[in-house]
Amino acid sequence: MHNNTADLRILFPTSFSDACFRTSRAIAQLAEATKVCLTIAHVTKPGTETNEKQRELNSFLAEADHYDECRRILIQSADPCRAIEELCKADCFDLIMAPASDRLGLHSLFTRSLRAKLLNQCKVPLWTAGPCLDSAACMKHGIRTVACVANFDRGGNAHLPLAAAFAARMGARMRLVHVIPPVSEGNLARAMDSDMPLMPEVAVERLRAAFAGKPYPEIDVVVGDMGRELPRLLRRCEADLAFIGPGQGTCGAFFRRLTPVIQRLPCPVICVDGAACAFDRWTFQNAATAEPASKRALVRRNEHSLVH
Repeated sequence: MHNNTADLRILFPTSFSDACFRTSRAIAQLAEATKVCLTIAHVTKPGTETNEKQRELNSFLAEADHYDECRRILIQSADPCRAIEELCKADCFDLIMAPASDRLGLHSLFTRSLRAKLLNQCKVPLWTAGPCLDSAACMKHGIRTVACVANFDRGGNAHLPLAAAFAARMGARMRLVHVIPPVSEGNLARAMDSDMPLMPEVAVERLRAAFAGKPYPEIDVVVGDMGRELPRLLRRCEADLAFIGPGQGTCGAFFRRLTPVIQRLPCPVICVDGAACAFDRWTFQNAATAEPASKRALVRRNEHSLVH
């Protein structure tokens, strides 16, 4: 029996910025390998003339109309984040696509604070990317390597099974990476009440043990500053996408914002932090008859050949 269930249910709130247009390449990658149900939403202020915005929304990302399912929603709200949160409560999504903003002014949707709010208020993983979207090499090919940034504090590696399942569904290899901060009096004191390993070999053994004897991916552990070493690790393993988990996506005690290192990463990231930590299963994991990624991609290529 033919299965019409979507593999990934994606919510893409757009401000029609250049970054949003570039994000379409990432959505196309996912649609190439999976059955995508895409919801494109635009939030406009109350009292705004909606006819022009509706036309802009209808013409935005026209190729999405050829995906397995695409719907477009125009919302009037003074609070974009609350509007997106309500959408997430009303429907089930696997991923929110939210690139860094490259527009100035109040009409910009994806400021750092708003992305952090989405992450902290919506129980859905958040895909985001900074300046790497401008790189010609970014998303040039399919998702071949998925890196998962291991974490031994604040919720641990709850995102690891999600990353492993996502990599398997994409037909990609998985790499585990971890950066240990340099030993200092500060983190020695912190280590007294923390599970954070201070030696690379200890971190590697603990990550291997997390797989309970099952085959585990390649593991890269280095010592150094996270802001410098994590981008190097991701470049070295040629990551096309990275997963970060609890305590890694946002920072700040009073004004929550995205961790600055995200802006410097050479590839997009999927953040499973904040409220998103409650997310524990992709839609495709509920479909026993989901097609393998390689077969899905082959079908799409054949369909494309027939059309052209």
